[in-house]
Amino acid sequence: MSFIKGALIGAALGLLFAPKSGKETRDDIARRFDDSKKQASEYADKAKVKSGELAQTTGEATENIKLTISKTAQELREQLHHASEEIRKEAMDLKDEVKVTTEEAAEEVSAEVDQATEDLNKDHDHGSKIPGEPG
Repeated sequence: MSFIKGALIGAALGLLFAPKSGKETRDDIARRFDDSKKQASEYADKAKVKSGELAQTTGEATENIKLTISKTAQELREQLHHASEEIRKEAMDLKDEVKVTTEEAAEEVSAEVDQATEDLNKDHDHGSKIPGEPG
């Protein structure tokens, strides 16, 4: 904008101090004013075009950001779902392992109790004295 002001002031001063008749000076001023007006109009048109391009670029960038955020959110939801499914499966596997281990331990304890009972019965049948009993 300051360029246009400077051009107008420079043209006006040049015309005022130029050795021309009043009619020629007025014609020169009018011509330069028209040139400056056309130039300002061209700058305004270029600014409108640039503004439109910027608005379009901004709109596209905004849309791309929205799509990226949406895609990232969807990927995170899928990863979270997958992780929760894996955790659920591992918990079920662990539950099954604990059940099997508990059953095996119960069988082992039962077998040891049975063996100890059997050993006691054999000792008792053979007349063996059980330690701690009067006899």
